[in-house]
Amino acid sequence: MFSLDPDFLRTFLAISETGSFGAAGEKVNKTQSTVSAQMKRLEEIVGVPLFEREGRRNVLTPDGLKLLEYAASMVRLNDEALRAFQPAEMSGNLRLGAIDEYAQAFMPGTLRTFGAAHAAVQVEVVTGSTAQLRDLLAEGELDAAIISCRAGDSEMEMLRADRLHWIGGEGTSAHFEDPLPFCAWSAGCSWREMASAALARDGRDWRLAVATSNAALIGLTVRDGLGVAVAPSWFVSPGLRILEEMDARYPLGIAEIGIKRSTPAANPVLDAFVAHVKSELSSPALAA
Repeated sequence: MFSLDPDFLRTFLAISETGSFGAAGEKVNKTQSTVSAQMKRLEEIVGVPLFEREGRRNVLTPDGLKLLEYAASMVRLNDEALRAFQPAEMSGNLRLGAIDEYAQAFMPGTLRTFGAAHAAVQVEVVTGSTAQLRDLLAEGELDAAIISCRAGDSEMEMLRADRLHWIGGEGTSAHFEDPLPFCAWSAGCSWREMASAALARDGRDWRLAVATSNAALIGLTVRDGLGVAVAPSWFVSPGLRILEEMDARYPLGIAEIGIKRSTPAANPVLDAFVAHVKSELSSPALAA
């Protein structure tokens, strides 16, 4: 006894919906010649014609209509059986915080690739300073946050380490001014603290030109010559440059970021995101 191939039946259903072998082929990703061959074989198996021409359309014969209900049921059961042995699709909502400079540099690509792998997970991103995001974590407003690491924080999962540089605008001379105009990150930022300490070691006076946690504003003010900033090399965009002479005179440290969870409780969605972020944000080898 012959059996009915679910692939043939899926094509048969597509023809019944579209009335065209060509349109059905597009629906099931097959060439028109393959569709014709499948339907010829299906008619041989059941022993009766399944289609007849009505103008330019292919319509079902009475026997085709009889097969239609069976075909729909068999294809549905085939798909249900296959799904029963596939891992359940991950779904849920994730509330993520990220310091602004890393959010702008890395989050678009990270969210795009994570979304491609986990389409049913919705990720909401809130940006701010490390201090602001720590407060939101403590209040339970976030599931996790990508923030600057600090000594003794055992609950942080390390993501990335970058060497800091002094950054200036192309063709600007703010780094020659005295006191040095400093486009600083918000109070409490470890980058700002490292810059202040480096200047203090050499007795260099400085003044605040701007203080913000907004990475775009830092970049614009430096580009326009209002002052200098500190940031990793990936922060440098057109109109900005690394001030090598300042790096040599006022050496800075290494900026480390990690991800901190609001609770140690099991969260498969967050676990998947953390693993993905670790692979996306892993540090290149640090320059000497």
